[in-house]
Amino acid sequence: MRLCDYKEAALYAGTVFRFSGKYPFEENVDFMLVCYPDTESGFALYCISGYHKGSLEVCLPKEALGEACRAVSAKWVVKNWNEWIYPDCPVEAVSIII
Repeated sequence: MRLCDYKEAALYAGTVFRFSGKYPFEENVDFMLVCYPDTESGFALYCISGYHKGSLEVCLPKEALGEACRAVSAKWVVKNWNEWIYPDCPVEAVSIII
């Protein structure tokens, strides 16, 4: 499913974002949303594919939190994809695996 087509308000830990990468990533990249207590939001994204598998990519800010308990706002991710998560792939080309 495309991230932009996702109708729910919240994204939970374990959600995978799949998108086209550029160097130093591979052609296809997967980031997973994980609980990460040492951040403002309690969430971070780890790369789970290719050479960077297991690497912490970004700790999400408090503003990323959704209204649901222990979740990230799907609207925030769509709005802030290129600024906070990955600038080299348009958000319209991002898929999610729930």
